[in-house]
Amino acid sequence: MTPAPAPPPQTIVIFGASGDLARRKVLPALWRLARGGHLPERYAIVGYARTGWGTDAFRAEAHRAVREAAAASFDEGAWREFEGSLSYVSGPYDEPGGFARLVEHLGGVENERSTGGRRLFYCATPPSAFPIIARRIGEAGAQRGARIVVEKPFGRDLGSARDLETVLHEVFEESQVFRIDHYLGKESVQAILVFRFANSTFERLWHRDSIDHVQVTVAESLGVEGRGVFYEEAGAIRDMLQNHLLQVLAFLAMEPPRSLEPEAIRDEKVKLLRTIRPFDPAEVVRGQYTAGSAGEVPAPAYRAEPGVAPASDVETFVAARARIDNWRWAGVPFFLRTGKRLARRATEIAVVFREVPAYLFEGQGVAPPVPNHLLIRIQPEEGISFAFQTKEPGPGFVPRVVDMDFSSRSLEAEALGDYERLLLDAMEGDHTLFIRRDEVERAWELAAPLLDCPAAMETYPAGSFGPAAADTLIAPRRWHLRAEGGSL
Repeated sequence: MTPAPAPPPQTIVIFGASGDLARRKVLPALWRLARGGHLPERYAIVGYARTGWGTDAFRAEAHRAVREAAAASFDEGAWREFEGSLSYVSGPYDEPGGFARLVEHLGGVENERSTGGRRLFYCATPPSAFPIIARRIGEAGAQRGARIVVEKPFGRDLGSARDLETVLHEVFEESQVFRIDHYLGKESVQAILVFRFANSTFERLWHRDSIDHVQVTVAESLGVEGRGVFYEEAGAIRDMLQNHLLQVLAFLAMEPPRSLEPEAIRDEKVKLLRTIRPFDPAEVVRGQYTAGSAGEVPAPAYRAEPGVAPASDVETFVAARARIDNWRWAGVPFFLRTGKRLARRATEIAVVFREVPAYLFEGQGVAPPVPNHLLIRIQPEEGISFAFQTKEPGPGFVPRVVDMDFSSRSLEAEALGDYERLLLDAMEGDHTLFIRRDEVERAWELAAPLLDCPAAMETYPAGSFGPAAADTLIAPRRWHLRAEGGSL
């Protein structure tokens, strides 16, 4: 396979370079891109934050972060080469003219490393800083020939999302803005498009005549992990339902794009989102975990987590029924579910096909056959399986469920991680896996009823699979992913 050409020379500026996101995700991703030969031939990485470091301190902190993430694969010799690209500027965000020192530093770095004046600004900061950063970039005249990457959540509701867009577009054109949702960087999410549109067998069945319902589950075994202050402002609806789950749903249910060009794909996603009804609070379950156990280890209640209000009404679990009003999907329910402190970590999509008529197997002394279902596993192990019926060995015609199973590991190819893929695409200017402005606004419109009139709060013990009301929501069907196993 011919390797893809590297992006053009450029400088990557990480705002919030001393923070948690830069340490855990951005810097290790850039290191892996460098090790894989995916970064530009000439590049520079400049960190900017309020923390009063110099370049040497930033390099030392980056070294620790990358070494911890890389573990046994860390190469000290390769690090010394990568380290030479790193530099750091400390300064404020909220002072007019505060980026003058940064711009002066960039000029020197770009001259020294011949990066051609192209810049990628990565906002690894709290979302409240995005408008301030954009304004300071504009004041400094540093937006020409640049791109800006902002992390979700894009606002807290429709109004604040529009306010953020107004500020971003005072400085940048839409073509310069890259809204990152790391779920779209996962290979198995992208593989949904290839699976659907490159396989005529399944695409011909991909509609209401063949499919009974679809389930999308994002289950996390961890709690808020020291991010209680952030989570009190977000909750599962803002943090997961409004973005990750709707983005996966769009890939599952969209119509075939006219081409694989970025705007063709994003056009179809927006068309699909516009056919989804706003969520009905009567078809949504909100939950919050109470004390329980994570395996053998006791787990505290959400309200006992650091940074969480003792009487918090923030949901750590949400399950919802989505209704799509178009020709392909009319009457087919999509059940979306996500939560923290669940029984195990797993992200999967279950596409459940309609049942066969049961009469043929009456009198066999067995339950009706389990419906065929397609399972797309996103994490922890990526793959696809298809469950179908065959005959149980022995007398009679007793059905038995078997799986055709594919694991991504069988391809013997090392995939880029989610942040690596998205960083690389942003450097290349490819918007395919990034969120467009109208996508953001439509997703907030769909979630608005849940924010304006939230459903009653249920509770569930840590280590379970959520409130019992989530089982009632999907009844008479059953969740595929649950504590006692995976059969439907």
